[in-house]
Amino acid sequence: MEGVLGHPVRELLASYGSPGLVCAPFLRITAHAPSVQWLCSELRRTRDLPLSMQLLGNHAAHLALAARVLSDAGADVVDLNLGCPVRQIARKGVGSGMLGDLDAIYHVVSAMRAACSTTLSVKIRAGIDNSDNLLSIAKAIEAAGADFLVLHPRTRHEGYSGVADWSLVRRIKSELTIPVVGNGDLWYAADALRLMQSSGADAIMIGRGALRNPFIFRQIEELRQGQVPFVPNGHDIVEHIEQLSATLWVEHERTRSGSTGSLKRERAQSGPIGSIKEHARWVLRAAPASVRLVLWDRAKRSASVSEILEAIRPLRELSTMDLASDGPLRFEMTPANPG
Repeated sequence: MEGVLGHPVRELLASYGSPGLVCAPFLRITAHAPSVQWLCSELRRTRDLPLSMQLLGNHAAHLALAARVLSDAGADVVDLNLGCPVRQIARKGVGSGMLGDLDAIYHVVSAMRAACSTTLSVKIRAGIDNSDNLLSIAKAIEAAGADFLVLHPRTRHEGYSGVADWSLVRRIKSELTIPVVGNGDLWYAADALRLMQSSGADAIMIGRGALRNPFIFRQIEELRQGQVPFVPNGHDIVEHIEQLSATLWVEHERTRSGSTGSLKRERAQSGPIGSIKEHARWVLRAAPASVRLVLWDRAKRSASVSEILEAIRPLRELSTMDLASDGPLRFEMTPANPG
């Protein structure tokens, strides 16, 4: 979710339907001690919702420092990312690249636990190339003092291919005493509740599903309340991207005026075009292939925000998209019920 779920995006998504906890994209903690000022500046709360700040790294002392700073600054949860499957990250022994070293996992989580005065969580994948050591990984995290565990039931090598194995969530939930949160392939609101019911998970985490369907949190709450869930159409999606564009431009101007350093200046000068294209790509996944392919070809070649908005405007006339809470169209692959 790095680069696409910044604070303005989280604010907009939460305005449609409130999640119980908002998770910020990971902050990279390296062999250089992190700046306290930088850490605190990244702690931007979404409305009045509890906030989880996620850290990525393997340097125990610096992760502990970051955990202490963020917890002292008011983060409700500090999370260690052991799930990122990106090759450039994993090969450095961070994210899912740490899953093969139980001693390192225990050492890092223990150091963060000792320093962190708030809730500490860890997000993991099922393993590196198989799930044989999943239980050992989860037990090490529990023994090190984590308050809860988030499981994306794919391996690092699987990336986002195939279908998440929800049965692994049920397995880990049955073996741990700390709460377990299920994640992976939660494209439809009804499936989020199905994962909780079939696995016994204490909660669910949604990332990509909220990019594809910005109204999924509203739908989940409506299902829980026994109401008929809202079904977004193409008009709603275009309005979402238009609001998102306006919000990201405001953030762009704020960043440009306060940017320091060459990387920040470069990002500020490039504007939000890349981010808006990425969001357009995600919402177009809910359109029929014949429409999606044509509109995405136009959007990806757009050179300005106005061109992107013009490219996807035909969605306004599309009354049927794959955004119903029960997903009867099922454009996305979903896990079988792990009965």
